[in-house]
Amino acid sequence: MAIEKREQVFISSTFKDLVEERRAAIQTLLEADCIPAGMELFPASDTEKWDLIRGVIDLCDYYVVIVGGRYGSMDDVEQLSYTEMEFDYAVKTKKPVMGFLHGDPGKLPGNKLDLDGELREKLDAFRAKIEKKMVKYWHEPGDLPGQVALAIMQIRKSHPAVGWIRASEAMTPAVKAELAELRAKVRELSADLHDEQRQNASVVDSSDLVQGEEGAPLECNIEFHWKRTFDARKAYKHNRSHGLWTVNPTWNDILKHLGPELMDEASEEYLRERLSALCDRLARNDLIKNDDNDDNDTGEATVGDEASADKSGDDEAEEDDRVGRIYAVEVTIESFNDVKVQFAALGLVEKGTKRRPGSDTNTYWCLTDRGQKQLLRLRAIREAVLVETEREAVEGDPATK
Repeated sequence: MAIEKREQVFISSTFKDLVEERRAAIQTLLEADCIPAGMELFPASDTEKWDLIRGVIDLCDYYVVIVGGRYGSMDDVEQLSYTEMEFDYAVKTKKPVMGFLHGDPGKLPGNKLDLDGELREKLDAFRAKIEKKMVKYWHEPGDLPGQVALAIMQIRKSHPAVGWIRASEAMTPAVKAELAELRAKVRELSADLHDEQRQNASVVDSSDLVQGEEGAPLECNIEFHWKRTFDARKAYKHNRSHGLWTVNPTWNDILKHLGPELMDEASEEYLRERLSALCDRLARNDLIKNDDNDDNDTGEATVGDEASADKSGDDEAEEDDRVGRIYAVEVTIESFNDVKVQFAALGLVEKGTKRRPGSDTNTYWCLTDRGQKQLLRLRAIREAVLVETEREAVEGDPATK
């Protein structure tokens, strides 16, 4: 399918005396699928506007000049009318020119003529300059539509222009192929850059870092009731206690717990929830299950000072200082950040790269290749190996019977 394009045409003329003529030319250009452009509404004394006019002419494919019986306002420096300056610039920049001159200016009404002799001489010289180009002559505004339409048809054949096209039609097969090649190259370079950045990020000597089966103490905020509160049947939501507790998983325990979520990309918010779940399990084991087997009632609080300060009365304090029920456990932001930084320093995690909506302001993380290999070593399920005892081997050997 042929690409539809529209040529931009600059219309130059004096303005007040040629309003109808300009209207006729503009209407004809629009009907011929052209884009008319003109700068006659700008004050001639503003030199910055002349820079703008030249810029518009540069963007146009063709140049049309309509001349009646007036020379037009002049530039103080050049001593030329702006219409002639526009014409000279179009010729200088090699724009195809179409001139439309009045066939008998002497018959025009007085208000459409220059009575000054100097201006009439300049107009005659300007007309002579235009007549060196493609020119048609008109007598009435009604003559211009047919003449402009015919001139456009001719100049499109003799001087095909680039024109303007829709952005959706600008993708020719050659451009599409080139764009696909460039995109592939960008992906290749981005991958190389990503690998280089990841290698440069592992600048910390991991041998100096705690890792593996070494302890990773995590502080967490807990919400709970003392066991004595349950025994006294005074456990209500409004009198829950709050404290700070430290759990002690290993770094491998944390990776085994968070790793499956990081095989794809996971947000920091979700990872903190998952780490809090690990802290919850460990805190319950420390504060409830272990306390059930603790017969040594020393009267010391098992959680932080804030919680121990919540005891109600000396009699109750002597009864039971164990935690009876935990309602919520959340890892502190400091401990969560420690885990995030440590895993990044060990080269186990990196920031996610998937594209997401602009409304998504979360930070995402995922496992590196090293992190995935470490997770597989920790969590992959292996087949059970039957170990034959020495006695079974001896009894099963016929040679020993």
